[in-house]
Amino acid sequence: MTHAELSEFIEGRIVIFEGGMGTLLQEAVPGAHAPEPLNVERPDDVLGIHRTYAAISDIICSNTFGGNSIKLASIGMSERMAELNAAGVRLAREAADGASGSQGVGGSPNTGGPAAGVHGGSGRRVLVAGDMGPTGRLVEPLGELGFWDVYDSYRAQAEVLAEGGVDLVLIETMTDLREAKAALLAACEATGLPVAITMSFDESYATQTGTDPATAANVLASLGAFAVGANCSTGPEPMVEVAGRMAQVTSVPIIIQPNAGLPELIDGRTVFRLGPSEFASHAANLVTAGASMLGGCCGTTPEHITAIRERVGEARPVSRDVARALRLSSRMRTVEIGPSFPFAVVGERINPTNREDLTAEVLDGRTEIALNDARAQYVAGAHVLDVNIGVPGVDEAAMMPRVVSALENASPTPLSVDSMSPGTFEAALGALAGKPLLNSVTGEAAKMDAVLPLAARFGAGVVCLALDESGIPPTAEGRIAVLRKIVDAAERHGVARENLIADCLTLAVSAEQERVPETLRAVEAARTELGLPTILGVSNVSHGLPDRGVLNASFLAMAMARGLDAAIMNPLDGAMMSTLRASSVLTLRDRDSAGYIREHMKRRKKRKGAAEPRSADSIETRLERAVVDGNVESIESMVEEALAQGLEPRAINDGVLIPALEEVGRRFERRDCFLPQMMLAAETVERAFAKLKPLFPKGEEDSGRGTVVVATVEGDVHDIGKNILASMLENHGYRVVDLGKNVPADRIVESARDEAAAVVALSALMTTTVGQMPVVIERLRTAGLPCKVMVGGAVVTRRFADGIGADGYAKDAAGAVKALGELLGE
Repeated sequence: MTHAELSEFIEGRIVIFEGGMGTLLQEAVPGAHAPEPLNVERPDDVLGIHRTYAAISDIICSNTFGGNSIKLASIGMSERMAELNAAGVRLAREAADGASGSQGVGGSPNTGGPAAGVHGGSGRRVLVAGDMGPTGRLVEPLGELGFWDVYDSYRAQAEVLAEGGVDLVLIETMTDLREAKAALLAACEATGLPVAITMSFDESYATQTGTDPATAANVLASLGAFAVGANCSTGPEPMVEVAGRMAQVTSVPIIIQPNAGLPELIDGRTVFRLGPSEFASHAANLVTAGASMLGGCCGTTPEHITAIRERVGEARPVSRDVARALRLSSRMRTVEIGPSFPFAVVGERINPTNREDLTAEVLDGRTEIALNDARAQYVAGAHVLDVNIGVPGVDEAAMMPRVVSALENASPTPLSVDSMSPGTFEAALGALAGKPLLNSVTGEAAKMDAVLPLAARFGAGVVCLALDESGIPPTAEGRIAVLRKIVDAAERHGVARENLIADCLTLAVSAEQERVPETLRAVEAARTELGLPTILGVSNVSHGLPDRGVLNASFLAMAMARGLDAAIMNPLDGAMMSTLRASSVLTLRDRDSAGYIREHMKRRKKRKGAAEPRSADSIETRLERAVVDGNVESIESMVEEALAQGLEPRAINDGVLIPALEEVGRRFERRDCFLPQMMLAAETVERAFAKLKPLFPKGEEDSGRGTVVVATVEGDVHDIGKNILASMLENHGYRVVDLGKNVPADRIVESARDEAAAVVALSALMTTTVGQMPVVIERLRTAGLPCKVMVGGAVVTRRFADGIGADGYAKDAAGAVKALGELLGE
């Protein structure tokens, strides 16, 4: 099915997806640990569920959610990837084709309105979506999986799904934006089919790795997703907000598939308390928020889907008027650049020009200074960070991915990759989770043909420089002509106009004074004639003259008055930032002077506190800051400095590093930071601890906090949360025995006895495997072991933990560290 055909299929109506496949499979085949093998082992059961959903849905999904080779490897079936996926598509296709052409729900033909032709005349047509889910492992830099290895795994699965005859691909339940990008890129490039993709957000409206709904929608829609949305994690009510936030930044269809509430284990059975009527009562609000494709996830049944159809089956999608803007994203934040939005500051400090310290760092392959500059610029008000590592003798294509990856995981600020090399752009694009800006492309044919396809493939923004083979045109009209040439080329290469921003080029007034007014005229014309937002490197104007700050600030104000939307500048320059804030008020970008007043109050508060004595920037303070910032590269040298100053190894670890890591845990609980930052902090402490441990007095290599046995219970092959917990506990001074995943109860009991464990920490992600937790607890008690038991995982609740007799419960790894300390009376 082509994109146009699917657009016709969904036009003017609310499309109904199926409900929870796994929920019904659990009932049909009790004890099954993985759904995909059932396509071969129990095909009649799978086909029966497909037929049930095909009778009431517009789109059903193949039973291939965990069908990528990486996920299948966890159950020893990676070599059966093609077989299981092909069988899954065949069953779904049989059910869909059998329902197509039949009478719609309630006995009346479901003509689908404008899509009747696609439906096959007066009958209904049921489509098959090839279902793809997460690998179950983390992608670099959060884990060990390489981006292109993940891409290859998803591509192989998508090819099998397409060969089997799916109409579209649905990628769902993604929590890591970088993994989502790999899956989406692979599915789009392997199949040419429409690809929808959904991510899972918790009730704080963020994924596990810190991505908000607007950022997810912006990145994935820019990458070519036919539809974006959310599934799993929560019930339908929080997803109304998720859909609304997505609808503000993209015009692609939005798909929402909530759970039937949160699962509870009652009398050994997993129960979702949200019934069909209550579940469907939120459907109208989801449609109003912008969703046009609705279905269900865990705990939903055919009754839930029928209830949705009865509520909104005759409704029409709401029209959406998304403000035109260039939208750039990091993993955790989206910045909008355009006439309707606040002026954007692109921080220029990460540039080795005239900076010996940064030049030396780049040559050494380090990123400490770049990270410090990034944090300082963000605090000072930068919205985007320009990253330039152009140093002679440096392999830029090798170094740039390291730098931008470190920056993206340490700072929420979107990035601008500044290079003359298309190879560097390509390497950086594969390393980033977000949507960066490529700085830049000129009107030279060779440059456009090299850069614009990369922007199209990865959905990146592009700075368009108003120069070509003939140089910089002297007039505004000449520069607009070059920009128009780039816009036309971008369209041919598939780059949306919304992803372009014009740089009309700032020239030094000392050398070409008459060119400066032409730049200002070009800025205005780029907006009015081409409809492009504009950006300038403002400090170039003062090159070669004294008191450069005065000229820079004056030029910035003049350019903003002509419609400039963004500037590459130094946000640490107080005069420039003051001019920007004042000009934002005078050009109506700062409505009601809110930002201007807010900054005034901030400075006033700072002045009041200026007289207060401030403690020296001691090594202890810098160590704490290094942990909180995740400064992996510098922590070892800081530890050496602390030792040289006479600090005891144990005092450094227990008195400085561990409290700093606990502070990161508290920030994680408050959602002031997310998994990437927590893992960076843990890695930082791990490196410091490795440096300190050999120096501890003999017999005190660990802190005496006790031994913890950690395991994912039998039948469950998910270990992301368990792995994070193990790392966090080790860094907090516990001795950790990690038994891995899918661990039988008897082995856990044996390990707890042999290792004299103080605590056994059990993890489970699946509703089908949490029942193993009370089995383990019973056997530990029967064995007479004195250890305490703590449980956690996505489907585990405190109520469940109390009900099975667990001594402790934790929602996540950060909470587990705190709960463990309480369990042991620390």
